[in-house]
Amino acid sequence: MTAHSSRHLQSGNILRCPLVQFCSAVDIMGGILPGLMMAALLSATVIIQVLMKPEIAPRITQRVSFAERVSTSAQAIPTILIAVMIIVSLYVGIATPSETGAFGAAAAVLVALVMGRLRGGVMQKALQKTVRTTGMFMLLLVGGLFSSFVLTRLGVPQDVSNYLTGLDVEPWVIIVMINILLLIMGMFLDPLSILVIVVPIFLETVVGLGYDPIWFGVIVTIQIEIAAITPPVGLNLFVLRTVVPDLSLSDTARGALIFVLPMLLGIVLLMIFPQIALWLPSVMF
Repeated sequence: MTAHSSRHLQSGNILRCPLVQFCSAVDIMGGILPGLMMAALLSATVIIQVLMKPEIAPRITQRVSFAERVSTSAQAIPTILIAVMIIVSLYVGIATPSETGAFGAAAAVLVALVMGRLRGGVMQKALQKTVRTTGMFMLLLVGGLFSSFVLTRLGVPQDVSNYLTGLDVEPWVIIVMINILLLIMGMFLDPLSILVIVVPIFLETVVGLGYDPIWFGVIVTIQIEIAAITPPVGLNLFVLRTVVPDLSLSDTARGALIFVLPMLLGIVLLMIFPQIALWLPSVMF
């Protein structure tokens, strides 16, 4: 396999990560530091909001004992354990990416069974919801892949790549233009459509400009998360609306839009300091 084809294969893996929830060990390592950075930025956003408006997070008047804190924190152990098992199994080569997805699902079912959470037809309801959700995403995926196939056969990605790489501007200007376009399209397209239709068009351009596809994949992942909370087609807004039916969609959108700012800041930091995404894979592989 040539270095060029290997690079494209690697880029394909990182761009599939937000789509199917699994990726290669290299891609996972590339997302760890940006993920920690985004967690810090989002946490700082919440802290700043609370400091500016203390009424949105009133102080706890009742003293919480250390034992209660430990017992509450212990509830997160099963979830953390499942995540660690998935990452370790993929990193050490015990399971392939596809097998890791099945392994994670089986581990989640096993943990729920041990904790006694599968009573009263819970498993049946979960399977029914899984089938409906999977069917919806598969229809979106088939349509998106068909559109991507047609665009590729027509040579659109190659033409766009040749045009952008031929512009007499700095490469970072083109990356900024791509990010602005992804931000606008994220308001009107669901994340899945962006991944399978838009990203293949720009991937060849980014690689042609000399940027690392893992770095670009991390940026696209953040853009996908922004798209999920920006109206009018923010999928997470509708999910939250069903969880908290008392909230109107406009209130949900206003509460979510504040978190777009730290995500955009994260993209800017990745553009200025690309080693945030590339350092860990470079030292581990």
